[in-house]
Order: sequence, then C-alpha cells, then structure tokens
Amino acid sequence: MASTKTTVSAKDARILDMVFNPEGTMLPDKETETMLNAEPTVIEAELLKKVKALEAEGVLMAEKDDISGAITKFTEVIEVCPTYASGYNNRAQAYRIQENDEAALKDLDKAIENGHGQIDILKQAYTQRGIIKKLKGDKDGAQVDFERGARYGNPVAKAVAVQDNPISQLCGAMVMEMLNKEMNGPK
Repeated sequence: MASTKTTVSAKDARILDMVFNPEGTMLPDKETETMLNAEPTVIEAELLKKVKALEAEGVLMAEKDDISGAITKFTEVIEVCPTYASGYNNRAQAYRIQENDEAALKDLDKAIENGHGQIDILKQAYTQRGIIKKLKGDKDGAQVDFERGARYGNPVAKAVAVQDNPISQLCGAMVMEMLNKEMNGPK
C-alpha cells in the first residue's frame, strides 16, 4: 500500500502554529527575519534627543484632542529626521483619527521602511496597516499585515490573524466538531 505524504506550505505552518500554540510567538517568515536582524538606523544622539522631544509634544497634543496640532508636530519630527520611523507611525495614528486613511497608509509604509530592527515600531505599523486594509476590503493584504504584526508580538494582530485565516477557521470548526462528538457521543 502506497503512503501519501502531505506537505504543508510555510504560510500554513505559521498559521497552524498560531492555532495550536496561541501563547507562543509565530514562526517568522524570511521578510520578518530580515527586518528583525537588520540594524536599526543610527540617529546621532543630539538629533535623537530633539526628535524625541518634538514627538513627545505631538503625543501630548494628541492626548488633548488637538489632532491637527499633533500632525503638524509629527510632520516637524519627520522633516528634522526623515528616517525616524516612530514619527511616521505616530502621524499615521493621528491621520487615522481624522479618517485620512490614504495619508495613514503612506506613513505606515514609511514607518515599516525605516523601522528595520525596531520591533515595537514594526508590530504597531503592520497592525495599523492591517486594520486600514481590512476596513478598505483588502482582506488578503490585511491578513498578511496582521500575520506580520503578530510575528513581531502584537497580541491584537495575532488574534485577528488567527480569527480571519480560513485555515484557522477550518481547524477551529474541526476541533469544535470533534469536541461535540466527544461530549455528546456519535449520532
């Protein structure tokens, strides 16, 4: 009797890992490994001090519901240091509050582009971008971003990636069916 060998794609292996190991981190893909292993952009100490101070001012403005002022401040951060990923990430959040999704998406792309080696930036940027893509109806693009956000440790992204993945849904349905049969007996 010939045996059939089933292989699972790398993507499916990562999804199955999320389903059956919900407390663990997702298996990284090549892009995630590259981003994690990349050295963060080095910003000179004085410049970093300046952009962090400007960024803190922008965050305070946002907390006081001065979203336009916050955007202006985050724009100043980006003008002073165009490679400072956190500035793009924060401005994207402010744009999202103003429901300017196109501007937010552009900033999230820049945050990801400049965020190599910065896990906190990447997990937030991918998750935010996934949310916007999902709202715009780009289910596949959203799924990819949620999976990447999950790989960097964002719990919201992980929950959504598992919940929205068709393989995960199928596995969940199969587990529920087996549990139901176990509890209620065969019919």
